[in-house]
Amino acid sequence: MIKMPAINLDDYGGANAFSWTHEYLQNYLTNGKHRIIKRPLLKNAFSQIHRSDFVPKEFEAFSNEDRELDIGYGEVINKPTVIAEMLELLSIKLGGKYLDIGTGSGYVAALLGMSVGDDGIVYSLERIQFLADIARINLSKYPDLQNVKILFRDGSNGFSDYAPYDGIHIATAFDDVPKQILVQLKIGGKLVMPTTFNDIRLYERIGEDDFEETVIEGYKFDPMKRGVE
Repeated sequence: MIKMPAINLDDYGGANAFSWTHEYLQNYLTNGKHRIIKRPLLKNAFSQIHRSDFVPKEFEAFSNEDRELDIGYGEVINKPTVIAEMLELLSIKLGGKYLDIGTGSGYVAALLGMSVGDDGIVYSLERIQFLADIARINLSKYPDLQNVKILFRDGSNGFSDYAPYDGIHIATAFDDVPKQILVQLKIGGKLVMPTTFNDIRLYERIGEDDFEETVIEGYKFDPMKRGVE
């Protein structure tokens, strides 16, 4: 049995805070002025994968709200809107091969796995053994999702073993562009990541040594940590 570190619910407004439903969150992300998700593969993934399956039981009442939630060991599951924006930028392909750096509780890995389908594959790296184990337990709630591989290892240099990738998602912020990870993209592949300059950056590999950069400002993420725990 894995013991979850103690979490203070008072930090989240108490146990009786208003909670959106899964369906409301799905509508919030795909319709109206807040629409972020436009691609059918990703829309289906957010419909099929429930965020409540990837948060501690203490936070299930808040799981569909657009907020970060603590998952233990000083780590968080990012806001649904932020996750949706980053994955939308990746232009996920059916049957593609993707790298996810910073598994956390496994939510993004599950969304990627559902998006790429049975013929695709996702390698997800987590540096904290506890969280890697939790992610595997969470993913077991989706027995048909056999294309997601959770690996306990430091992801700060990527994972060249199975490169090149169609896309790479990084959950925590780098100070500099990780060139050692960029070169693990296929030509035409995309990498989305936050930086410590309070932005999200999208890189598309357009040639052997050429990358096109897009910067989206106004986001703050925890910095990348190295090593394993």
